[in-house]
Amino acid sequence: MEEDIRPVVGVIVATNSPLGRAAEAANDLNRHLPAPSAPGICPTCAGRFWPCAYFDDAAARLHTARLRLSDLVPLDLHPRLWPLPPPAVTPEVAWPQDPGPGEGDRHG
Repeated sequence: MEEDIRPVVGVIVATNSPLGRAAEAANDLNRHLPAPSAPGICPTCAGRFWPCAYFDDAAARLHTARLRLSDLVPLDLHPRLWPLPPPAVTPEVAWPQDPGPGEGDRHG
C-alpha cells in the first residue's frame, strides 16, 4: 500500500525566483507523477497512460521557465521520459587477409 502514493516534500522558494514563478507548473507536474507501483498510469487522469497531456503541458511550462525537468522528476521515471538510444551497431571491419605464399615480405 505504501507504493500507491509517491512521497512528496514541501519546499519554500522565493516567489520571484525561477522556480517560484513556475510553482504552479511544478505542482501540476507532480500531481501527474505516477505511483511507483504503476509507473505507466497517471494517478490523476482516470484511465490515461503516463506521461499524460497534463504532465506534458506542465513540463512545457517548466521548460519555458528554463527549469530542468530532470531535476523535478524522480530518477526511476527518467528512463520512461528519456530512454537510452539503442547501442550503435558497429559495422563489421574487413580485416586484412593473410598474405599468400610469396607475398609476405616485400621489403627484402
